[in-house]
Amino acid sequence: VRRPKNLPPGPWSLPIIGYRFDSGLIHEAFVDLARKYGPVSSVRRGPFLFVVLNDRASMKQALVKSGEFFSDRFVPGHIRWGIPDAEKNAAIVWSNGKPWDDQRKFFALSALVRRALSLRSTLRLVIWLTEIKALHGEPMDPSALLNKATANIIVQLVFGRRYEYDDPEFIGALQAMVDIFRTSSCLISTTIKKLSRKIISGTSLTRIAHDISKDYSMDTFWRIVLDFFAAGTETTAVVTSWAILYLAVYPDVQKKVQNELDAVVGRGRQPNTSDRPNLPYCDATLMEVMRIRPVLPVALPHMTSADVSIGPYTIPKGTIVIPNLWAVHHDPKEWCNPHLFNPDRFLSADGQTVVKNEAWMPFSIGRRDCLGVQLAKMESFLLFTNLFQQFEFKLPPDQPTHSMRGHPGLSMPPESYKICAIER
Repeated sequence: VRRPKNLPPGPWSLPIIGYRFDSGLIHEAFVDLARKYGPVSSVRRGPFLFVVLNDRASMKQALVKSGEFFSDRFVPGHIRWGIPDAEKNAAIVWSNGKPWDDQRKFFALSALVRRALSLRSTLRLVIWLTEIKALHGEPMDPSALLNKATANIIVQLVFGRRYEYDDPEFIGALQAMVDIFRTSSCLISTTIKKLSRKIISGTSLTRIAHDISKDYSMDTFWRIVLDFFAAGTETTAVVTSWAILYLAVYPDVQKKVQNELDAVVGRGRQPNTSDRPNLPYCDATLMEVMRIRPVLPVALPHMTSADVSIGPYTIPKGTIVIPNLWAVHHDPKEWCNPHLFNPDRFLSADGQTVVKNEAWMPFSIGRRDCLGVQLAKMESFLLFTNLFQQFEFKLPPDQPTHSMRGHPGLSMPPESYKICAIER
C-alpha cells in the first residue's frame, strides 16, 4: 500500500487487509512497533491509517499543544451501526464538534460539580463492607462486589438514591454495562435504559432529560446516563481489583498502607476524602496501581481534523491516532525499573509528600481526557482506604500465585481471581 509522503515510519502492509499483529495484546504490539520504528509510528489496518503515539513527548505535542487538531473522536463502524446518526447521537465519548462540547458541559454541570463526593457517600459503604465480613475470610471473587459498590456510589452521587445489591434490575443493568466494557460493544442494553428511566423518575434529571431532548434524541440522553456510570463504575472497579491483587502479592506494601491508615484514621471511624492529604503512602500506592496497570492501556482513538505535524512527520487529515498509555507508563526513560511495583516512586525522599510525574497519565491528557477523572480518583480512594482499613487480603493457600497480565478488552481488568478478605 502506497504511503503518503512524510508519514511516520511503519511496517509494510498487505493490500486491503493491512498489517497483521503477532501479539495478543494490542498495547504490547504497539510497543514492539516503537522499538523498531520509533515512538511515533504508522500502520494500516484494512482501509484505515493509524498513527500510534508511544511516548510522553509525542502525546503532549499532539494532544495538548496541538489539541485542537487531535480532539475529534474516530467512530468505529460497529458503533456507527449501533447508533443512528452517530455524529450527533453518540453522547460524550464518541461525539465530535458542538454536540461533544454541549454534552460535556451538561455532564460536568449536572453531576461532577453539583454532587461532589462526600462523607455521606463513605457511610453508604457500610452495607457493602458487611457483605465482605459475612464471608469470614473464605475465598471470593471480588469483581462482582466491587462492581456493585462502585455502581451504587455513582447512583447515589448522580441521582440521589441507592439500590439493594440483590435488586434484579440493578444487577441486570450492571452486568449489561460490564459487558459493554469487556467486549468493546457499544449497544445500549434495554435493561440499562429501563433502569435509567426508573432512576431519574422524581429527580432533577427528569427536567434535564426533557431539556436535552429539545436538541438531542432520548437515545442520546440514555448514552449520557451510561457515561455517568462509565466515568466512575468500571474505572474504579478495575483499579480497586488490581489494587487488591497487587497488595496481596506485595504484603509489605499492604502492611505500610494499613500502618498509615491506623496512624492517621484509626479504627474508630471510616476514612473519608478529607483524610487524603494525610495519607500520602495510600495515595502513592493507588497511583502506582494505575501506572503499572492502567484501566485503558490504549486510550480511545482520536482523529485528526486537519493535516498536522508531529515533530518531523506530517499526519494527514482523517488519520486515526492511538495514544498508547501503556508504553508511557512502562517507558524506562520515564521510570526507574518500570515493570517493578513500587509506590515509593511517587513519594518525596521523606515519604511525606506525593510527587507528581508528567508521564503518569492513566486518564489520558488533553481536551479528550477522561472527564470523570476527579470522580474516579475520589471514588477509588474511598474504596481502597475503607477496604484496607478493615481487611487483610491474601491469596488462597491453593493459589499462591496469579497472572498479572490482565484481560484484554476496552478496559483491562485482572484475569478472574479469588481472594481471602480477613477482618483485621
